[in-house]
Amino acid sequence: MFGMTKRQFLKKSKSCLKETGTEILLLRELMDKESQESVSVLEAHRKLDNIRREIEKTFSRYEKLNPPSRCVPLHQRILHNLIALHEAVVINSESLTAAKEGSKEKSREKLKESRDQLDKFRESFLPLTREVDLNLGKK
Repeated sequence: MFGMTKRQFLKKSKSCLKETGTEILLLRELMDKESQESVSVLEAHRKLDNIRREIEKTFSRYEKLNPPSRCVPLHQRILHNLIALHEAVVINSESLTAAKEGSKEKSREKLKESRDQLDKFRESFLPLTREVDLNLGKK
């Protein structure tokens, strides 16, 4: 059986990045609410678990793709990017755990670390989306 065409792969990549973009927005909103303390720890944990599950589903679907050989580096960069986003979610979860245990200072440190990880992720996410869009525009 033949693998995917470059165009099919790029469309799947665009879909993956679009789903990821939604999760980024939800995570950013949750982090803002956490820093303002306008959400309970339990509610934040629930929302964060939903975000984590969606990222894992997206990663799993995307990982299974069989891209054309010339697209393998792009495939790997997107997977690496999804892992970086997952790390930001895990660090945020650690922040919530510290808050639940009553350690506000550790919670703030972890929240800052999570924000930094998310910013690092976003720096590599935007060029990927542009690259996929640019390649999809070519015929």
